[in-house]
Amino acid sequence: MIRILLLLVGLLLLIFHAYISPLSTQTQFVIFLVGIVLLGVPHGAADLLVANQTADHAKRNFSKFSFLFTYVGRLGMFAAILWFLPVIGNFLFIAFAAYHFGETDLHRFKTNTIAGKLFVFSYGLLILGVILLQHFHELKSLFAFFESGRENENLISFIDSKKYLLLSICAVFFFASTFFYFSSTANDQTDSGYFLLQLAVLLLLLFHLPMLIGFTFYFIVWHSVLSLTNIVIYLRRNNVYAPGVILKQIVFYSGLAMAGVSMVGFGGFMFVNTNTILVYVFLGLAVLTAPHMQIMHDMYNRLRLDRQHGL
Repeated sequence: MIRILLLLVGLLLLIFHAYISPLSTQTQFVIFLVGIVLLGVPHGAADLLVANQTADHAKRNFSKFSFLFTYVGRLGMFAAILWFLPVIGNFLFIAFAAYHFGETDLHRFKTNTIAGKLFVFSYGLLILGVILLQHFHELKSLFAFFESGRENENLISFIDSKKYLLLSICAVFFFASTFFYFSSTANDQTDSGYFLLQLAVLLLLLFHLPMLIGFTFYFIVWHSVLSLTNIVIYLRRNNVYAPGVILKQIVFYSGLAMAGVSMVGFGGFMFVNTNTILVYVFLGLAVLTAPHMQIMHDMYNRLRLDRQHGL
């Protein structure tokens, strides 16, 4: 039901933008920032509780210090990759984000097999392909803010000239992976017809919405809401965590993350104009994806395992 409501929100947003009053770049930027603060960052702020819950289910000892040390270490490692090897870092981010988005959207499918993992990855890659490649001209201006963007101008121009070919490859990869998954997972009772209809509407929205508002809709309105819903359900199982505890955790670590981002941003003079802020937020999301993806992957593995045992 929640997915239908979210898609209706997206359709209303598209109708408003296309036929009533086009959203200005400034308005899109404000919506994006507000969404990041209210949902984008908070949906990853419960990682500590999620990791603790997963460890309890697996009957493993959990150390808060060890968790935070590893978490921050992964943040630093991926930030270093983005800084010193930006091209490799960006492709890694796309791969991580694709798998993470796919795993969240398809968490009710049986995706522990090779076919399932290909299904998950190709789904997320198609989503990102539509958001980024369809609107690649909007990205090109952002790359110019980086020395690495200027140094790799030929690669960026190549991607721009081949964007629809690359998008077609993503689509073929997805449909081939989907066919492989459903043909090799005969006992999966998930409604494939409903899933494909839902995906078609989602792709329609992302294709026609401007890149920033499209990314905002998918990452914040869609992905973050679904993730938060799954996280709360997971943490509330057997009443392990009270709602107040979950809320306090999310508020505290959201504030901590945004304070850290602000300090680094001001120190690096990134808050100069709208474009630099936008680039900086995207980089922050990229760095946060690496540790957050692993926590959520463990959670979804646990949920799938419990469903197999009828729990």
